[in-house]
Amino acid sequence: MAETEKKEDRRVRRTKKLLTAALTQLMQEKQISEITVRELTELADMNRGTFYLYYKDIYDMLEKIEDSMFEALDRIIDLEENESVDRQTKPILLKLFQFIEENQEMCRVLLSPNGDMSFLHRLNGVMREKCLRFFRAAEAESWDGDFDYHYNFLMFGTAGLIRAWVNRGCPESPAQMAELTDHMIRRGGLDLQNN
Repeated sequence: MAETEKKEDRRVRRTKKLLTAALTQLMQEKQISEITVRELTELADMNRGTFYLYYKDIYDMLEKIEDSMFEALDRIIDLEENESVDRQTKPILLKLFQFIEENQEMCRVLLSPNGDMSFLHRLNGVMREKCLRFFRAAEAESWDGDFDYHYNFLMFGTAGLIRAWVNRGCPESPAQMAELTDHMIRRGGLDLQNN
């Protein structure tokens, strides 16, 4: 029985992967509001009934994809309470760039003009909360009263860097990008070496 369940899980994962790839391809061409279940399932070479086994509609599918991405990002960005922030920065960035490289097609689409604006707003909210904890953990005195400036610099600078990297097809390794981003953060006014 366990072997049957394992095969089913594998089939479910494969089906969802095919649907996700088809959605990613369609989102490169058009807005999510213009995509139909019919064209998605035709592109994925499956019937519409299969789609409806897992999702209510295209928006539900995108929301579930985004939810799983947020869960993974949340695990990556969580600060270790026993470690200094300075020692955590580069490892967190490395994990972040590894995740982005593994999911580069979906990241490219979500960060594109055809991407879901609610995803970007949600990402902004999550990152803002994490950065606020990050600054407090670093006991960075320079953030007092200027957190919004620091946060916007960090968020939009890093997002721009990620977007450029993904649009170029991720030619540099995640380690190179983590090093570059860490260097830019430290040279860009976020002096975390004062702890």
